[in-house]
Amino acid sequence: MRLDRSQAESLLQRMEGRRVAVLGDVMLDEYLFGEVSRISPEAPVPIVRVLKERAVLGGAANVAANLKALGTEPLLIGTLQKDVAGDRLLGLLTGLGISISGLVLDTSRPTIIKTRVIGQQQQMLRIDREDPGQPEAAVLLGLKDRLERALGSASALIVSDYDKGTVNGPVMEAVRTMCAERNIPWIVDPKPGHKALYRGATLMTPNTKEAAELTARPARSDMEVTVAGRALMDELGLKGLLVTRSERGMALFSPQAEHSAPWMIPTEAREVFDVSGAGDTVIAAFSSAIAAGADWREAAMLANAAAGVVVGKVGTATVTPDEILAHYHEQEAN
Repeated sequence: MRLDRSQAESLLQRMEGRRVAVLGDVMLDEYLFGEVSRISPEAPVPIVRVLKERAVLGGAANVAANLKALGTEPLLIGTLQKDVAGDRLLGLLTGLGISISGLVLDTSRPTIIKTRVIGQQQQMLRIDREDPGQPEAAVLLGLKDRLERALGSASALIVSDYDKGTVNGPVMEAVRTMCAERNIPWIVDPKPGHKALYRGATLMTPNTKEAAELTARPARSDMEVTVAGRALMDELGLKGLLVTRSERGMALFSPQAEHSAPWMIPTEAREVFDVSGAGDTVIAAFSSAIAAGADWREAAMLANAAAGVVVGKVGTATVTPDEILAHYHEQEAN
């Protein structure tokens, strides 16, 4: 079962202008593209001659970019430093029309940068510049303040955890309290080491590797995913779970099915060039659809279609309603 083009178009129209808050680790993704023609005489490593550079939003900022591309209004909450990378981040956000009012200045650590070196269209190296850990007390207060402001108008909250420090105990306690008071769904892209922080979440979107680490169980086959998913929901008191399974599609545990068995959704990807940031696209599309009043199956089907488009692009990327509808048109034609 899948949405047809008219259903997808109707849902995308309902998503337009909906406000979705994003709490998480804001970072800059930098790409160095080049060619490799020889090995270094200094060490047995290839020499990459850089031909092109590109900087895009990464981490929670990429989730916000995905929301914006889908037509929803992201309310981004996170930290950054007033350094070169921070200035580039602010420029990219304002260039896309994404509000920066939810960002908190953290002078104690640099803005996070992930630099990927691409040679002959293959990633050869990634360089991370970061200082992870829980922020200082003043920054925590700032994050809680921005969260409270955002939830005053948001229809859903995404927690985009990259284990760099923004998602922490005090902040997540505030998330639980504020979302419960306002009856706002909160949806988590998890890091296994932070499992206890997600207790009571509306839904989580782990991939199979993360699901296995979260439960200490295998999660490859349909049955393994079913057993691991039930265990995870019982342990954390989740209302639902969306496990992304790469070439096997997705598995959705929803309240409508009473968690008896997940609903298996086959992949819609035709060609896979790069899965970087695909999880950001999935959680953005799913949460936007929920914010627009879609049921969980509709939201999962739209997220699956969006992922099928974005993995056909190189590097961290976003997907637009027109691209999703063109994807549906192509699928129906075939």
